[in-house]
Amino acid sequence: MYMKKLVIALILLFAANNSFAIDIAPYKTGQKLNDKQAKELQQRYIKRDQQAWKEPAEVASIAKHKNAELINYGIKVLDKTVLTIGPNVSDKSRRYSGNSLNCSSCHLKGETQLPGTKYDAIPFTNVVNDYPQFRKRGMSIVSLSDRVNSCMTRSMGDGKAMPVDSREMLGILAYYDWLAEGIKKNSAMEGSGLPDVSFPARKADVASGGKLYQQFCFACHAQDGQGTKAADYDTSGNYTFPPLAGNDSFNNGAGMSRLKSASKFIHANMPLGASSKTPALTIDQAYDVAAYILSLPRENKNGRDKDFPNPNFRPDDYPVPEYFNGDKIALEKAKIGPYKNSTTMD
Repeated sequence: MYMKKLVIALILLFAANNSFAIDIAPYKTGQKLNDKQAKELQQRYIKRDQQAWKEPAEVASIAKHKNAELINYGIKVLDKTVLTIGPNVSDKSRRYSGNSLNCSSCHLKGETQLPGTKYDAIPFTNVVNDYPQFRKRGMSIVSLSDRVNSCMTRSMGDGKAMPVDSREMLGILAYYDWLAEGIKKNSAMEGSGLPDVSFPARKADVASGGKLYQQFCFACHAQDGQGTKAADYDTSGNYTFPPLAGNDSFNNGAGMSRLKSASKFIHANMPLGASSKTPALTIDQAYDVAAYILSLPRENKNGRDKDFPNPNFRPDDYPVPEYFNGDKIALEKAKIGPYKNSTTMD
């Protein structure tokens, strides 16, 4: 009976995702693209119609949904990641995440308290409209499930990919589909991702960022970004407020390990209660705070030198030593700027 339900759920989910996702023809998911193909698909993506931000439906409406069980499980995985698929869960086959972050640590909750529903906080609200998508990191087209699994092995530390037909992946995709119900198909959405900003025309000041951290961040994220551990940490690995450094946090291959991405996120969302429309920190302050946080030790992502293989599509804030052939000045610039322009998370 469970397998029958699983097959039906797969059919429903994949049909829904295919009906929403951006048209990538003549390319296919998994295909490597050359410069010309990549630029063409990037332009197609940028030129999509943009719809206004949409708040999700009331949480209570999920109970009447045909995929209610999967949707609710997907919400649980995204919001209680440590407790459902973390490195300490009792079922070892479900230990997909490799650290003590929850997905909702970065994909913040909006007014409904659902994960990934806050404006300009890397929301999931329109994500089914954004994939398949060309990703510069591998110069290839990735599916939505590929993108989820990329987070498992980067933002979630040394985690492992979830099988596409696992209950965990199906639940996450079901939740994404539910969020997208009633929105315009094959269109971008205002408030998705992180806000565009103008970065200071200077190097980030790590020392200044450390002082600002003590003022604005210390109360939740503690000394040296170690986070506030939950009462059951010793058994669960869970935190009340997430760590920003160390092995319990994102590794140096995650999108948040890039100074521009971290600066945007902090400016638009931190401390708690701030938003991109009413920020507590200026972009200058967020830039320095981000530099301080990223100067703290964290887990190394093996094979990071294989990321962004095409220099023409390589972000300027990803400080991988192998990219710079011993040029210490260029490496330092990738770490703390100054930068020419804004880039989106990849």
